[in-house]
Amino acid sequence: MPLDVKRLRVLRELAERGTVAATAAALSFTPSAVSQQLSALEREAGVVLLEREGRRLALTDAGRVLVAHADTVLAQLERAEADLHAASTEVSGTLNVAAFSSFARSLLPQAAAAMLRHQHLQLHVRDAEPQDSIPLLRLGELDVVIAQRFPYVPRDFGPAFHVVELFDDALHLATGPGHHDAPARFGALADRPWVAGHPGTSCHEVVIHACHAAGHEPRIVGFSNDFAVVAALVAQGVGLALIPEIAHDQAPPEVTLRPLDPPLSRQVLAVVRAGAEERPAVAAFLAELRAVAAGRPD
Repeated sequence: MPLDVKRLRVLRELAERGTVAATAAALSFTPSAVSQQLSALEREAGVVLLEREGRRLALTDAGRVLVAHADTVLAQLERAEADLHAASTEVSGTLNVAAFSSFARSLLPQAAAAMLRHQHLQLHVRDAEPQDSIPLLRLGELDVVIAQRFPYVPRDFGPAFHVVELFDDALHLATGPGHHDAPARFGALADRPWVAGHPGTSCHEVVIHACHAAGHEPRIVGFSNDFAVVAALVAQGVGLALIPEIAHDQAPPEVTLRPLDPPLSRQVLAVVRAGAEERPAVAAFLAELRAVAAGRPD
């Protein structure tokens, strides 16, 4: 019986995450669904891929062999599909795209609109943070993800993905009433209240790590990954925040935005499965993303 590609991706995720629970959380599955997918993959493979060690599932030798080939196999399948599509120069089929919220609001609509000229392409777009969209990209449910890489928070996508760097998006200190005297240096911001992203997200971690690097613990009093919400809280004097340049237009007049000293910026990236970048629809969309990025005002 041939191996199911989605189940092979689940096995690879288990090898990276270590537990069924962590794999389920990464893929937005239930643990039961992960176990069912892995059991079905074992039946397809005809060999035992996993064995129980206490409460954990561990890869057998056969499981490790299969995982070792997974990235190569999956990338080659993507390239094979790309070659098949490339036989026709027409951009067609279905393209599923996700972008983090500030990009989805500001730049994604331009790139999506440019793709409308391809009459035989069905484009589906959504807003989603990388921690939710990257697992769906792994499973083949998305084709392109717009992600972000923050300073102090390294994000290594690994050989399973092809990454295109679009632009650097400067992070500015946002201050409101009661805090306009705050210097734009992390070393001088001890004891100031902060509005940051939700715990576990890069927008949260960058504040934590930047303050730690400056020698103090941030006092975070507000949490949101929506920069309109963040800016509104800053405008009322609730706390300071880091707001990227592409979200400056969401800041009310009460908010002052200043470059940090030293400067900080996040990288905005387009991520696709390795090999898929050669597929005509994906290549066309990546070209539109590059054009939109290049056309941003300085």
